[in-house]
Amino acid sequence: MTPVVETAHRAFFEADGARPVDPVAAVVRCIEHGSRVLLFDAGALPDAFFDLSTGVAGELVQKLVDYDVRMAAVVPDLAARSARFREFAREANAGRQFRFFETREEAVAWLDSVSSPSPRNPSGTLR
Repeated sequence: MTPVVETAHRAFFEADGARPVDPVAAVVRCIEHGSRVLLFDAGALPDAFFDLSTGVAGELVQKLVDYDVRMAAVVPDLAARSARFREFAREANAGRQFRFFETREEAVAWLDSVSSPSPRNPSGTLR
């Protein structure tokens, strides 16, 4: 995992695609590094994330909401995923907490453009 990456407008924590990582652990590391913005590059999300029956995606979404972390995920092959996952992605893309993108550039641009999350958990401690 690459730690914090800085752009012109903000710093974000990046889980690069070198190998799949535990998404919830990535949220924890993001907060530990002082960021509330998380980017998953292609390949960084484990296969279990894309199988909604495992609960991995749901657990990640809950942590994002609980700790007010914004997330973008690069998933260039979204059409190759299951119908249920594509529906999940469409719902996510309609919200403000996290979204899926075909390219890293699109994901970074969105992360740069969204307003900073409100500090609902200002201490940064995990509950």
